[in-house]
Amino acid sequence: MLAFILFTTNPSLGFLWAFVAELWYIKRIDKLDEAFDTIVRDLEEVEEPEEYVHVAMIENKAYWVIGNVFYEADIVDGEVDKDSSRPIDAFNLSRRDLNKMLYILDNLTEG
Repeated sequence: MLAFILFTTNPSLGFLWAFVAELWYIKRIDKLDEAFDTIVRDLEEVEEPEEYVHVAMIENKAYWVIGNVFYEADIVDGEVDKDSSRPIDAFNLSRRDLNKMLYILDNLTEG
């Protein structure tokens, strides 16, 4: 409104006031952009927490769940042999082995 009044009385004052107002607006926007960039940079620097996998070791076998898949691997010298890891096919297990796997799965999900 002030720019309109100044423009009608003296056009050069109106243009000057509009120019100053735009400079002030640009300066505020630049400060907001700097603040936003700082926030984004701080968010990018946040490290993701490490993911842990619970492993059950029973009878020279290791069992764990990743991505809703139940895996099994051999244990060699107290360490999990990663090369022998394989998903468990629950459809081809005997009833006894299936009950054993369900027991292990329940204990793994409880943490």
